[in-house]
Formats: sequence, C-alpha cells, structure tokens
Amino acid sequence: MESIVELDELLRAVESLARRQKGNIIFKFIEDNREEFRNLVKLDDLHLPSSLKRALENYGIQSLYRFQARVLEEYRSGGDIVIVAGTGTGKTEAFMIPLLEDILNKKEAVNKPYAVIIYPTKALARDQLYRMKRLAQGHLGLRVDVIDGDTPSSERTRIYSDPPHILVTNPDMIHYGLLHSPYFRRLLSPVKIVILDEMHVYRGVFGTHVKWVLYRLQRLAEPGLRFIGAGATIGNPSTLGEKLFGRKPEIVEGPKRRRGIAVHLLVSVGSGSRWTLAAGLISVMVRRGLKVLAFADSQQMTELIARIARRSFGVKVGVHRAGLPAEHRRAVEDDFREGGLRAVVATPTMELGIDLGDLDAVIMATMPPSYSNYLQRAGRAGRRDKPGIIVTLLGDNPIEAYFARRPREFFSQKPEPSYIEPSNKEIAKVHLTALAMQEGGVKISSLPRELASIVEDLVLLGLARRAGDILYPNWSKARAFLEKQGGLRTVGPQVSIIEDGAKRKRIGYRQMPQALYDLYPGAIYYHGGKSYLAVSLDLDKMEAVVRRLGADVNFYTKPFYTVDVLDIIPLEERVSGPLKLVYADVKLVILVTGYIVREEFTGRKLYVHEYKEPLKWAFYTKAVLTRYPDPGIANSIDRISGYHALEHTLISAAKPVVGASDTDLGGISYPSGHIVIYDSVPGGHGASRLVYERLEKIHEIAEKILVECDCEDGCPKCVFSPYCGNNNNFLSRRNAYKILRHTLQLYEKKARILEAPIQGKPLA
Repeated sequence: MESIVELDELLRAVESLARRQKGNIIFKFIEDNREEFRNLVKLDDLHLPSSLKRALENYGIQSLYRFQARVLEEYRSGGDIVIVAGTGTGKTEAFMIPLLEDILNKKEAVNKPYAVIIYPTKALARDQLYRMKRLAQGHLGLRVDVIDGDTPSSERTRIYSDPPHILVTNPDMIHYGLLHSPYFRRLLSPVKIVILDEMHVYRGVFGTHVKWVLYRLQRLAEPGLRFIGAGATIGNPSTLGEKLFGRKPEIVEGPKRRRGIAVHLLVSVGSGSRWTLAAGLISVMVRRGLKVLAFADSQQMTELIARIARRSFGVKVGVHRAGLPAEHRRAVEDDFREGGLRAVVATPTMELGIDLGDLDAVIMATMPPSYSNYLQRAGRAGRRDKPGIIVTLLGDNPIEAYFARRPREFFSQKPEPSYIEPSNKEIAKVHLTALAMQEGGVKISSLPRELASIVEDLVLLGLARRAGDILYPNWSKARAFLEKQGGLRTVGPQVSIIEDGAKRKRIGYRQMPQALYDLYPGAIYYHGGKSYLAVSLDLDKMEAVVRRLGADVNFYTKPFYTVDVLDIIPLEERVSGPLKLVYADVKLVILVTGYIVREEFTGRKLYVHEYKEPLKWAFYTKAVLTRYPDPGIANSIDRISGYHALEHTLISAAKPVVGASDTDLGGISYPSGHIVIYDSVPGGHGASRLVYERLEKIHEIAEKILVECDCEDGCPKCVFSPYCGNNNNFLSRRNAYKILRHTLQLYEKKARILEAPIQGKPLA
C-alpha cells in the first residue's frame, strides 16, 4: 500500500466483505508515532570507543534514540536492566552497543564467552545472528557464534575449544547442555552478561521453566553475573525481571511501536463464520498484492482458516503452528520471507520477531488473549515506513462484545502483567533433578524455598537420595524421568499422536489435559491441513491413535466433560468485601463422558454420543476459590444456572485483566455458590494468582457484560463459552447478574458471607 487511494480501496473491500455477513467496520484507529523517533542523540555525544563509533557509522547508525542512549547509561552504571520497547524499534541495538563497548574496553582481559544472548527459539536466534555478526565481526573483530541443537558436532568442537566473545543460544540448549555436557558447562562458566531478548514471552509455564534455567546458570557462573532483558510488551517489567533474575532490575522504556503509520480496524463478524470472514479477508488482501499474516489462537482453527481459504477462495495459504515439524515451519518462514507465499495463518509461533520481510497486513481472527499480544502482533505490519493495516474480528464472545461497545477503551489499555508460578512443583521437580545431575549433588540448605520444598518429593519418587544436607541424583531413574518430560514449554505428560495404517507413525503430540479435549475417541482432529478421526486414547500409554479421513469433513466435534475438586491445600487467603478468597493447590479430576457433532458452517447439532465408560484423569494445579451469596433465588435450577453463568462471565472478564488466553483458565461452579477458577496446566502457571489479586477489577467488567447484553437470558455475547463441558446447559444471565449485583451491594454494607463446604455436583 503505497498511497492513501490504495488504502481507501482496501478499506472499502473489507467493509463490503463484512457486510455480506451482516457485519461492519466498528472502529478505525489511525496510529502515527513518527514523532517519538525524532528526538535523537548523536554518536559524538556518547563518548564511545572510536572503533565502535566507526563500526556503527558503517552499519548505518549515525545517532541513537533516547531510550537506546539511556540503556547505554544504565549499563555503564552496573546492575540488571529490562528494556521495554515495541517490535522493530531498535531493542537489539540498545543492548548490543553497550555490550560491545564493554568488551572493547576490557580488550584482552575478557574471558570468552563474555556474554550469552538467549532467544526463545532456535529459529529466532539464527534469524538475529546475521545482524549481530555484521555489527560485531564485520568492523570490530569480535566473534559471535550460535550454539543450539542444530549446530554440527564439528562446529561445537570449535566453539568449545575456541569460544566466541558472544554466544547466541536458546533456553532449551542451556537446559540440556547444563544437564548432559561437561564441555557445555565449562563453556558457560566464565560468562559475565546474560541477555534475554523477547523477554515478554517468558510467562506462564515457559517463563517458570526459564526462571529455573537461569538459576542453574547463575549457580554455574562466577559471582557478579548480570542480566539484561528486552521485551516488546510487558505490563510489570520490574516484577517479571525480579522473578526471572532473582533481583530487581532498572527499567528503560522506549516507543511501543515501530516508526510509521498503522491503521487498526475492529470488524464485527455479523451472522456468518469468523473463520470464513478471516479467509475472505486474506483473499481480498492477497489479490491486491499484499503480504498477509493471520493469527488464530487455536491450532485447529489455523488449519480450518487455511483450508477455507484454499477451498473456497482459491488462495495459497501456509500454516505455521506448534506441533508441526520444525522443517515444515522453517520452509513456511523461508517461502513467506522470499515472497513465494503471500499469506500465512499462524498461532502465536509467528508473534515473535522472526524476519518475515515486508509485511503489509495482520489479521486477527479472534481477539488476542491479551492487549500485550495484540500490540506484539499488530507491530508486525508496516515495516520500513510503509503503512500497515491491522484487522481484528469481533464476534459474539463476551470480551469481544464488551470491546465492540467500547472500542476506544480497547486502544487505551495498558499491557497486562506477565505471570509465572515459581512454586509449580511439577516444573520444580524437573529442574531440581536436573540441578542435582548438573552438580553431581546439591547442598539442600543452599536452595531457594520453592526447590527445597520438593526435596522429599524427589526422594519418594526415587529420583534422588538424601545424605544429610546433600541431595544426590539416582542417575538412571533421574535420566529416565527427564527424558519423558516434554521440554520447557510444557508441564506434565504428553500424548503421542499416532496415525493408524500399514505403517503406524507419530505425527505430533498434545499436552495433557488438553489432549483429553482434542483427542477423545470420535473427535475430529485437524493436523497439517488434513482431517483425522480419533480412534482411541490410551491414558496409561499416553497415546492417541488417529485415522486419516479421505474426504473433506463438513462437521466438527466438541466433548462433554465435568471437572471436580478432590482436594484443597490453602496457600493464601484474603477478604474482598463479603467474599473470602482462597488461593490454593487443588486436585482436580476430569471426566470426558461423550461428545456432540455439529455442522461446520451453521453449528447445527447433528447427533450426540455418550461413552459407556468416561475417560478419567486427575492432576494438581493452582486455583482461586470463593463462595458467592444466594440473593434469594427460590428455584434450585435457576440458582445453579446463575452460578454457572457467573463462573463463565468471571473467566471471560479475567482475560483482559490478567492477560489470559482462552484456555489458560478453567472454572467450576457448584450449587452451594462456590466458584473455582483454576490454572489449566498441572502445577499451575500463575494466571489464577492474578485472578486472586485482581478480582475486584474482574467484577467491574463482569457486571457490565451481564447488564449490557440485550439477549433474553443468555447468549454467546455474555455467558456462553465454547469450552463449556456441558454444552452451555444451565446458564442464566439474569440470575448471574442478580448474584453479582447482590455481592457488590454487600461490599457497600461491609457484610460477610458465611463459610461453608462445597456441596453438590459440579458444572464446568
């Protein structure tokens, strides 16, 4: 889009396509932040080494942005730093320039490697390597090398014998390298600076794993190890930095978006399918010569959008998501970057800063799980001073309907806090086992509380033995335990997906408990653009068998399930008005009892299948529990329908407050008025902790959702949930509002609700 005329034509085409589904453009927001980049600091004023100044000028840098100059100042002062600035604003240069100055000033006194730069993925690390080499090696003679799982053995041997000044890697490589390789441990022992780029992705399960990887690295390195983090959108950079680094960092904030103009559109889906509209928008833009990246937050929905775009609109579309082979994802990235592929549908795997070349447009088929995710995805459009267009589809879920009524509020949000859960015992077991193997034996009194608290767990599992204050690994059992773990992005067991046929082969994996909801017998499962029927799910072997379906499938399935609380171990309590909130470890049991089959485009029910014996799985996680009052609803069905609807609404309202995705939080409601909101992964990831801390703000949004919906007594815009285990039965918006309104009135009266045990059958 080189001109306003082309942009206007595109907007008219978007409006026309939406109207055919009885939708429309709700809001247009034009962002122009070019002014933020005009306040520059000349290189002559920064007192840089002359060789570095010449290198920067040869690189094309004549001056620095104000935030880059401040990072240089903070680096020179010592201490840890977190840089918060948008995609494409110069974060890499912000940390590279002071690092290079530091190395040059120390000259021959530098023990190599002096610094480790960590990227979340191998692909991103290698994508950034060229820029670093061009700056450091091209003019300064400082070596930069990458080491990861793809590094050839001959190259590793060279790096081990002659380390570079700067080593680029990823958390997985550090985790496995510290665990298995004395050469790798020796390589990293002299490191003085650790830099985490794309720091905003270190949240939830992944962030908790990375916290302990950094802790293990810190124990290996000499005293004085410094940390620098750089991320695009972090709502609580100081808190996140302290949790990851173990101490508070200095915060430096830069521009929130790359230089240029962006046009943001909020588009209502109307009465049609959002997946069809997303595919249509891809077609409209590709046919105008634009390069388009579309996002969906579900692996299955990325496959569906791409399939509709190919089948109904004749557009070549790539798919990029977790669960696909790495070589497939790399091929999609290369083809997209080089222009052979003009459109890709992705999960957040393409949210990071992988170089995709010029990108004209971003389409978000669903509202992202958080405003931080929105900013990160939107920031990908409009590189190199070209205007970018960002289209977000709003349908009939509660939060999308909420912001459809308040579009200005959507764009005035601040990034949400990132969360991790250091006390996740399942993750802590992995890293205490790894640390014991890494060190050959670890002094228990030297451990932080979260690791010390699970020493006996490791002993009981046979993973380690205790001798006084020393914990020694049981090598064979410890190795076998760690080999079964799914890596740093998962926690708990994984289900292997096996394609049935003459030659059975593993085509992917799915994490528990999500595998229960995707791979139950009879489920339609999409993978790699193909449709499969789930034939069996063996929870003892953690194996799902699927069969390829030859013809196009025009229907989909959803499971019926219940979740119940078996055990509660309180961790913290607080009072919120009339409510007593409990943050706890809880043991949950999931029962999948059958499934429903619906038509793909209309959602019409085709049939229901019930199992003779349900699928059953139990696990511990973190949760917040409370009991809401009865406002005087006489009929028991109406009352439980109110509690169930309130549970759904609270989870919806929590999403913009805590930055949780659709599947990060689950909920259970009981006839006794108890509502449980839990982390959806074994051990917990920290989202329910923020619900516990921010329930008052969640109540504010929930009340508006319930009171402003114009439905009779419940619909997808207020209380329905696509993840409801009983297919959205027993839901009443009116009774949910009565319960919440009564609760808020009790806040004003300073009354308290009587405590009582959970009673009745759960609704999930």
